[in-house]
Amino acid sequence: MLIDAPSPLLDSGDVRDLFVRALAAARDWHAGCPVQREFAPWPEDLTYIPRESAQVPGLAHLVNDPGAASDRSRALKDAILAIAPFAEWRLTYTEDEVGADFLQRFGWFELAGPEGHFLTTQARITVGFWGANLYYPRHQHEPEELYTVVSGTGLFHADGAPDRLLGPGETRLHVANQPHAMTTTDTPILTLVYWRGAGLADPPRMTAA
Repeated sequence: MLIDAPSPLLDSGDVRDLFVRALAAARDWHAGCPVQREFAPWPEDLTYIPRESAQVPGLAHLVNDPGAASDRSRALKDAILAIAPFAEWRLTYTEDEVGADFLQRFGWFELAGPEGHFLTTQARITVGFWGANLYYPRHQHEPEELYTVVSGTGLFHADGAPDRLLGPGETRLHVANQPHAMTTTDTPILTLVYWRGAGLADPPRMTAA
């Protein structure tokens, strides 16, 4: 049975501290992975911006089951769960594009970026969650993208590349405008995703069949 996501009851200073700790955990995650360091340096112009929390149905699923983490990814998973009730969650897609069930068990927020909880012009760093047994349809975007799996597993698809089943600590690179998709298995998946290049603030767009 799903449990309700906790309500934001902390004061603004406590919430800020949680985000600062989450950012530090993400920075440590980045520093500990050569693939992440090679993809993009850690931003140097980060500024915390208070944002109103915006919750989505998928938040309760995340709180109930974020998927299994590794020893190395557990700290980041826990830090993400701590800020999840206070994050500005987004859905981006319409029901016509992805289906009603998808929107009930999906969500993402921008930890750092042009519109993030931490402002930066040097990158976009987002947190994404997908429930079990979901298909994330083919889509694309101008920025290059590096997925890193924090917990759970997912089967990643990309045009011109073999499918790969990824778990905690593993990564997937998508080049600019490369159509890609993902299928979750019988477990959910929680990811930290980096974008670099032009169009950091632009939304993904669905890829024509």
